[in-house]
Amino acid sequence: MKVCECFLCLGLALAGVGCAVSDEPWPRRGSYATATVGTTFLDLDTLGAHRYYNGWHKKAPLGIVYTYHGGHIDIAHLRIGADYTKYNYEEIKRHLLACEDEYAFKLNVDRSQFYAHWTFPPGWYDLSATEQIRIADEVALDLAQYFTFMMLTWHEVLTFFGFKTLGIVPEYPSAFSWEDNYSNLLGVRIAATAIRDPHRDFDAAMTAHLEAELKSLGIQTADTARYASEVMSEHWYEGGILVTMRVRHTDIGLYDGAITPLLVPGICEQAEPRTYPVPTLEKAAQFGFDVTLYVEPKEFEKNDILQVVCPEMDCQTVCLPDDLPILMAHIESQARAQGCEIFNRIFSKAPATRPSAQNAGHLTRFPLN
Repeated sequence: MKVCECFLCLGLALAGVGCAVSDEPWPRRGSYATATVGTTFLDLDTLGAHRYYNGWHKKAPLGIVYTYHGGHIDIAHLRIGADYTKYNYEEIKRHLLACEDEYAFKLNVDRSQFYAHWTFPPGWYDLSATEQIRIADEVALDLAQYFTFMMLTWHEVLTFFGFKTLGIVPEYPSAFSWEDNYSNLLGVRIAATAIRDPHRDFDAAMTAHLEAELKSLGIQTADTARYASEVMSEHWYEGGILVTMRVRHTDIGLYDGAITPLLVPGICEQAEPRTYPVPTLEKAAQFGFDVTLYVEPKEFEKNDILQVVCPEMDCQTVCLPDDLPILMAHIESQARAQGCEIFNRIFSKAPATRPSAQNAGHLTRFPLN
């Protein structure tokens, strides 16, 4: 441990990482991708510059854009994903360089608590400070993308089960709406690129790479974005103030490792959706880190969620990603029963319940409190 502490001091100096905890992002208000009250539609002219939002700076513009290859994109979800990727990257790197093997985090608007645990590879403490810093930097970015995407996906699970961020306004209609998953993924991906930008700070890099990505996806005018929402009224959604969703996009990359966006038919001729891979733990595994992630729901709806995973209510946590197929199969079944269409490019039969204790592997690693 003394060796690690010495490396830590040198490592922080070389990496430019301070010992103080970085500022956690503050909430940003998302919106439906519907032509309804409260929805703002954007294009490149109104997108504005990205600003990491921690309460001290003016918020960057938020709203909905429409793209040729990505369909509707919620810029609020995208910016949230980007900010949390940066935040988690800095925090995880700090934990790794301090030789800490646990990391707890949460989304600011949710009550659920995430817990990550990793084992360091053999010989970690024998590495030079420079090598520890190099590996920690790569692994931290890998974990930050994975943890952030899981955290944002979990928010969709919570809202489907009835969680209300403000305690009053129901968010069930927005759970797994057709633009959410792809928007979340884009924010994580673009943030990783911005973090690796050697010439600009994070905000400037995010601004540049976000604009480049939207151009690559074929961003349309704000009027086209609004029209794309208007034509799906009574098809994908109903209502003007109180919205009822008729389609759910549940493609989170569980079975093929990628997310395909849902395009509005007829808006862009011969448009093909651009599929992107979801974050993985591949880089961490390559360096010999064994990573486990689980979440403890603390919302009022926690028993409803846990009962899906553990019908006998003998668990208090959800293991990620192991338990996600069970939850997503339940969500898709419930959504269909309520008259929703399900968009998921790859369907696979999911287990109905969590494996038994003797077959669950690391699912039994975390005992009940």
